[in-house]
Amino acid sequence: MFNRITLTTAIVACTLFTSSAFACAWTLEQQTARLSFASVKNDHIAELHRFTELSGAWAGSNVMIKIPVSSLDTLIPIRNERMAEHLFKAAEYPSIEVNASVHPSQIEALKVGESLMMDLVLTLEIAGQRGQVPATVQITKVTDTRLLASTVYPIMIASKTFGLTDGIEKLREIAGLASIDLVVPVTFSVAFIQPG
Repeated sequence: MFNRITLTTAIVACTLFTSSAFACAWTLEQQTARLSFASVKNDHIAELHRFTELSGAWAGSNVMIKIPVSSLDTLIPIRNERMAEHLFKAAEYPSIEVNASVHPSQIEALKVGESLMMDLVLTLEIAGQRGQVPATVQITKVTDTRLLASTVYPIMIASKTFGLTDGIEKLREIAGLASIDLVVPVTFSVAFIQPG
């Protein structure tokens, strides 16, 4: 679970127990972070949505990202409110949390400008339900103090894995739709920076 205590602990631990510059905490660059997903209604109408705020850190082999549900942007305010209430249960679970493990040795050897494609397992916690999904990610060393991580292929999130099916059905009823797809493709691009 990502929170301020966990982030502080990770930073302190990396400072005390490692001499590797890479292993010390990197911080997610909030202003350039992008996370989008698509939904399909009535079998053929696709719409794009996004989250506008992400925070996180990368310390040692632990990558942690926090996504406030309040930053959901579907371009329709009432839909934002309905999804936050019925799908993400934001009153009780205000954030989506993502964790992954990436060993420093896998990317320490990258030179500036080089990229590496990796198959990862992401642990997601959505609306109080935890599950794992596979992801293929490209990591690029932009500078000595900036890493870019982005999806190579969309990550497919199945609503059943995270107990979201009832919420989707409720949204379908409210909107008077024939159907809403139960699998959602997600893409992201995030940069991690190491303070100088």
